[in-house]
Amino acid sequence: MTRPPAPLTADDLRDALPPVLAVRRWADDVLAGAPYASVDALVEAATVAAAPLTEAEVDEALAAHPRIGERPTATHGEAEARFSQAEQASSDADDAELAARLAAGNRAYEQRFGRVFLIRAARRTRAEVLAELERRLDLDDDAELATVAAQLREIMALRLRATFAPSLVTTHVLDTASGRPAPGVPVRLEALADGGPREVGSGVTDDDGRVRTLGPATLAPGPYRLTFDTAEYLAESADEDGGAGAFFPEVAVTFVVGPDDAHLHVPLLLSPFGYSTYRGS
Repeated sequence: MTRPPAPLTADDLRDALPPVLAVRRWADDVLAGAPYASVDALVEAATVAAAPLTEAEVDEALAAHPRIGERPTATHGEAEARFSQAEQASSDADDAELAARLAAGNRAYEQRFGRVFLIRAARRTRAEVLAELERRLDLDDDAELATVAAQLREIMALRLRATFAPSLVTTHVLDTASGRPAPGVPVRLEALADGGPREVGSGVTDDDGRVRTLGPATLAPGPYRLTFDTAEYLAESADEDGGAGAFFPEVAVTFVVGPDDAHLHVPLLLSPFGYSTYRGS
């Protein structure tokens, strides 16, 4: 028999809330409602507490967010940096032309509205982000303020779930040629059943080579595939070490989620001319 999850108490939440949404009034309201019987109950209450957000609260929250397309700095905090790095991972993140257009769009937006451009970047390509930025440049001030507040709520909900409902699937990429973790590797999780493939999660390996928030906390039983975009990492490693480059520009690992699986760790051991994987813990 499966035990119900323990309630989420104020002690569980206190340090986790600021990187999720850096609004002091909101955090106080959420803490006042604790304990929460489930993550769903927490997200529902947190969404209500964030609706509406005042203009001052939007500005307070945006101070913790880096510009889209830019790496977080030390001023954003370690937890915020981890969230932003994972959320901004995309297949076209290294497109130089897109990056230049996005930087120009950021400047135009800041000149137009007096704040950094914010969007829920998770599961969006840079091209999709740029299209939305250009669309929002034509909104009036009130409509854009409401849009930013709505985006903050979407980001908040995703981050709460990532924090308190960890992914059923996690991964870890190790470079066996160098003996080091492999950071900056984009990873995509897809469901293969029911007419798939269908993306259910994505992320990028952190400085320890790990993706800790890769998709939802629960998955229907069936076949899934992890795809590792290894081309850029292997090319950069070859430049640094005089190695062979990307013989495997992409690695796909197909596995099955069983009905009783509570957590699956699927690591990748990578080298220029070979790779292996296993069911980890």
